[in-house]
Amino acid sequence: YYLDLGERLAARGDHVVYLSMRHPDNVPAGPEDWFVSGVDFREQAGWRDKLRRAARTISSTEAAEAAHRVVRRSRPAVAHLHNIYHHLSPSVIRAIDREGVGIVQTLHDYKLICPAYLLMTEGEICERCRGGRYHEALRHRCLLDSRAASFVAMVEAYLHRWRRTYQKIRTFLCPSRFMLEKVRSFGIDSSRLVHLPYFLPVDRYDPGPGDGGYYVYAGRLSREKGIATLLEAHARLPRKRVPLRILGDGPLRERLEERTRELGLEDVVFEGYQPADRLRATVRTARFTVVPSEWYENYPFAILEAFALGRPVVGTRIGGIPELVRDGETGWTAPHRDPDALAECLARMMNDPAKADEMGKGARAWVADALSPEKHLERLDAIYREAAR
Repeated sequence: YYLDLGERLAARGDHVVYLSMRHPDNVPAGPEDWFVSGVDFREQAGWRDKLRRAARTISSTEAAEAAHRVVRRSRPAVAHLHNIYHHLSPSVIRAIDREGVGIVQTLHDYKLICPAYLLMTEGEICERCRGGRYHEALRHRCLLDSRAASFVAMVEAYLHRWRRTYQKIRTFLCPSRFMLEKVRSFGIDSSRLVHLPYFLPVDRYDPGPGDGGYYVYAGRLSREKGIATLLEAHARLPRKRVPLRILGDGPLRERLEERTRELGLEDVVFEGYQPADRLRATVRTARFTVVPSEWYENYPFAILEAFALGRPVVGTRIGGIPELVRDGETGWTAPHRDPDALAECLARMMNDPAKADEMGKGARAWVADALSPEKHLERLDAIYREAAR
């Protein structure tokens, strides 16, 4: 979304400048773009380097100075923030505000109200930090199951709450209605929240026939994504079932592969990380895709891209997923962490390929109309003008 939005704004003649982290896989930079030094927080390091990383997470002088330079050089009408945490840090908010530039931010996760991003602890939905009780993140080791990482996240949350850093952001853009309501329930004023779904340029997606004889999970292999429940659900299906292809990688891959062997699921294949073109080619010929998440998903691109490729989705009834997957229209939904109910939805999709194709076509038509770039930019322009004032 970050890159597509910048590209669309520049294509229509807006002056777009990026501030990001330096990384070998970055897309080519423009002459006015600015990058802070790269860092990998999961990389092994000595205690001095760990302390520097922790300090950078909480407040980064380098990122703040970079933000000052970018703003003074380009004098933007508005700054649009995305995932600034850790690699840039909230320091950029204060730096941009001091230069008198209006700020908006798209909320892609729950970091604004949860030090560990996910509103999830030990595999369960968690809202213990409600009311600014950020010490709960340390108590439950919410971030990476690490006491040290959770301590840093706690300190960062308390510091920027005390400094009222996020009060300097004019508007928070919430892709899902669920995100908006959840953030509001944590005390963010309604006047600062706007529901603005992502856009998707469907002309980049060639809808497929769904004749590949398999279904797909595409995404990160981590606890909150519900793949373990998906395996249990798949095992409950009759032996004559549609095979499952799992695309993606993550920390749970080995454990999930072991569980697949324990269940005797010979028709489940782990294919690892896939480049975008290969992933789309696999999804477009799938019977359907599945999004079995067990956390408060925001507005998953895994669903949007499946819809753009003409494929329906079986999803869980949690977070923003039901706003996209409408039963009998664009797919089927089941309660999260319920393998029996999920298996029922999978079977329903497998046993009626004509209905699956009909829902896939409906999903594609809905994305093309509701999430068009033109409609999105029209609404965003009004938000930018308000922030600039």
